[in-house]
Amino acid sequence: MELRKARTIFIPYLLILIASIVPLWMASLNVPMAQTTSQITVYKEVGSANLKAPGTESFWNNIPWTNLSLSANIPNAPTSGLTHNLSVKAAWNGTDIFILLRWNAPNPAFGAWSAAVAGIDPNASGPGLFRIIEITPGAKYQVMSNYTSYYTIVNGTKETGRLFLSYDGISEAMPNGSQIKVLGNGTILFYHSLRPIERILYDSGLFYGYYTNSTWYYPERAAMMWYMGSATPTMDGMHIGGKFPGQTFDGENFTYAGGALKQPGGAANIWMWVSGATWNNKSEDPAFKYNVWENKSMTGLPYTNNGTGFAVPLYTNNTNMYEVDCSGIWYAPVKSSGLEGSLFFIKSGATYSNGYWTLELVRPLAVPMNYSQYMPNITTGKTYDVAFAVWQGAEGETLFDKSITSSFLLLSLSSLPKPESPVLAVNPEIVDITTAGVIIAIIALAAIWISFRR
Repeated sequence: MELRKARTIFIPYLLILIASIVPLWMASLNVPMAQTTSQITVYKEVGSANLKAPGTESFWNNIPWTNLSLSANIPNAPTSGLTHNLSVKAAWNGTDIFILLRWNAPNPAFGAWSAAVAGIDPNASGPGLFRIIEITPGAKYQVMSNYTSYYTIVNGTKETGRLFLSYDGISEAMPNGSQIKVLGNGTILFYHSLRPIERILYDSGLFYGYYTNSTWYYPERAAMMWYMGSATPTMDGMHIGGKFPGQTFDGENFTYAGGALKQPGGAANIWMWVSGATWNNKSEDPAFKYNVWENKSMTGLPYTNNGTGFAVPLYTNNTNMYEVDCSGIWYAPVKSSGLEGSLFFIKSGATYSNGYWTLELVRPLAVPMNYSQYMPNITTGKTYDVAFAVWQGAEGETLFDKSITSSFLLLSLSSLPKPESPVLAVNPEIVDITTAGVIIAIIALAAIWISFRR
């Protein structure tokens, strides 16, 4: 009984002793304390990229991952926000900047054509050629036959009349020629969706997500955005809008084009990687399998396959999305003449292994004069606002339905090859007082233990 009582008294003193010793022990070992920061540091390294094996370059071993949280670009859509975390590393070697991305994708989309690229290649077939929208469960449809100048296609059959979709007391008229398929469980699929249609359905609460199954899905994508406006950006996001600003569609005017930057008064450069078009993997990437980028008759520009993949250089402002010095395959070019075929200006390499994509992006720090309005010159001594997005095409993320950083993050170039280990500085007076207290505690504990042992 006495021994048990001694242990009861002894344990709290032991915990106090441990709590006193641990901070001093960590200080003596210079153990870095946990730090939380949203800033992405680009470390100075010696070497070059190996885009056939991204992430395996030795200099990456010195650089820790920065883990970012992603969220849904379209709230309440089941196919938006599927990637919750993105890991980022960054380095530079004096001439180029390297961005390394890694994210979990348990069900990767291989072989899906980029819809934009499929539009210029006669070999295009299979999934990814157009988007299929799944209408909100519980919605109903009706073909109003009194609209005699309209027609609707239902389950492959052409009917005279205008299609109306309704849900939760809201009824929305669809444009002429709308096509739907009704599955056995009542699910309504809307085919050949146009950008204005997506906005109309989303605003009406009818957009549930993009439909996928084992044979119908969309490419994987990842993108990095560099803010180029003069103000401090407060949000990361793009408008769901028309094909172009001011488009009149089915009697409605769309102020914004789909893909226009939501940040007021801003503009940005985007590096967009698409598995079905820009991933240099001939067994999985249709565009490289059919040598699309070497065929000037299709692209209009003498793109050269240099043995790597690339990221599409894009520019967005508050009204529209554009391609920078490209021929207008994905979006309209920023200018109608003086194109130089810069499709491989941002090089990329990607691999998929053990449930994760690893993507490396490489771009010269400096850009040619005629790019400078649309792409940032990256230099030391300056901080950049950047943002990221990821799409899981096999799960239904495509176009505006994606996972994004909810706000912009700060990025800057460092002259260091790796992070400095922070040293925990301890006041010598505190050390003396704490040391004395530890010694007294040890003597007291020993005395208590001996007395109860007797």
